[in-house]
Amino acid sequence: MRIVVILFLALFLFAEENKTLIQNQINTQIQQIRKSLKKNEFYLNYQSYLNYKKLEESLKKYKRLARINPKKYKEKLLSVQTELELLKKNKNIFDTIIKLKELPPPPEIKNPFGILSGINYEKEIKTIIKQNEENYENFHKTYESLLKLKELLDKEGKKDPELEKLITDFQTIDSVYKTKLKTLKTQAEIYIQKINYAIQKEINKLIYLAFSIAISILIFTFIKIAVRKYVKDESVYIINKILNFINITVIILIISFFYINNATYLITILGFASAGIAIAMKDWFMNIFGWFVIMTSGSFKVGDRIKIYMQNGQVRIVGDVIDITPTKIAIYEDVTLTTYLYNRRAGRIVFIPNNVIFTHPIFNYTHHGLSTVWDGIDITITFDSNYKKAVYLAKEIVNKYSKGYTDITKRRMKKLKAIYHIKNANVEPRVYTFIEENGIRISCWYLNNYAPLNLRSTISSEILEAFLKEEDIKIAYPTYSIKGEINMEESKSLPKLPPKDSYEKPS
Repeated sequence: MRIVVILFLALFLFAEENKTLIQNQINTQIQQIRKSLKKNEFYLNYQSYLNYKKLEESLKKYKRLARINPKKYKEKLLSVQTELELLKKNKNIFDTIIKLKELPPPPEIKNPFGILSGINYEKEIKTIIKQNEENYENFHKTYESLLKLKELLDKEGKKDPELEKLITDFQTIDSVYKTKLKTLKTQAEIYIQKINYAIQKEINKLIYLAFSIAISILIFTFIKIAVRKYVKDESVYIINKILNFINITVIILIISFFYINNATYLITILGFASAGIAIAMKDWFMNIFGWFVIMTSGSFKVGDRIKIYMQNGQVRIVGDVIDITPTKIAIYEDVTLTTYLYNRRAGRIVFIPNNVIFTHPIFNYTHHGLSTVWDGIDITITFDSNYKKAVYLAKEIVNKYSKGYTDITKRRMKKLKAIYHIKNANVEPRVYTFIEENGIRISCWYLNNYAPLNLRSTISSEILEAFLKEEDIKIAYPTYSIKGEINMEESKSLPKLPPKDSYEKPS
């Protein structure tokens, strides 16, 4: 019997100890939950909402008191009104607790660059939905913590009316929160589908555009191949340039029609843009227009030798045209008479804006197949010289060395006369005589190629040698009279001219 009593007492003591232990665990859990709630965002927001409601009750109270005693309660009434204004964001319990980030409207995708915007937008939408889901999970955990707290208090037999009201409000909020989140997800899916459709549509448009451009390039490539096959002269270069320009224009028009649906809008944009650009880039447009004139007029082309006077005639540029772009002419300088007389430099590549054709004269040495120009050599003899013999000798020499160029010019002139009205087609060499202050000037004119220095040097040497051989022909040059005595010893040291026989015929 004693043993039974002892066992019963032991069991009773164990039960009491276990009950105390369980009670301590419950108290610990309650304290932990209450402590975590004090740091919980949703719980604190709810307390802010309750504070706002309390302030609303206080406002009603102080309004009644202010009507009775304005002086005493007026200041307090203003203070409560100010607090309510600052806390008005907590006026609605749902707006206070529910933290859902709204979705931005989907961007309009009207060009290839919009595809990247659409992809980034889809990523942004998914990120927002994920953040909203995390916020709801945090709120739901808070709601579960409140239920757990109520359960623990029920185990202790305690009642907390504020907690029960809080749980009731959170239960309502949880339902609204869940509905709003579901609606937001549905809206996000609609936005994503809309963006994906727009992206796919833009990709298809880009494929059609690339296909159209490829067809345009292919057509013009076949045309260029045909031109190279059937056109054999230098005009192939110009035709290729024109075809490239047309091809680029067609591609620009294709792109414009693909991405600007309203033709009136396109015309309006082009009108305003053209007006502004024409003012700001007048010279550039004049260069483009000059290029068009050069390409269509046929005044000169790549391969022609031209001469241009620049800067009011102070700068003379002579050379071969090696390229004509929409903005400039590229000229390669050669050693010419102009180089010899003025520039003293050659071998440079000169870039000249195309608008020069509207403001400066341009001389074409090789227009329509011409390859010769008139060149002139002047030599002056004294008045007592046999000028008729000098004219005869000069003409013979000029005829001898320029005959080949004269024959070439006759053939080319027949073709030129079919295009232009040329009255004087005489291409035979000409020799003129003129009376000058210091003698008789013999001016020899003959046809030469467009790089005349070699032939000019040869003819000049031949005429000089022929005149020096004749006793009755003396070359005139400026003379000076020196008055005063000359020391004969000093005169012996002056340099002497070499004898006439030492002159060699130039090669």
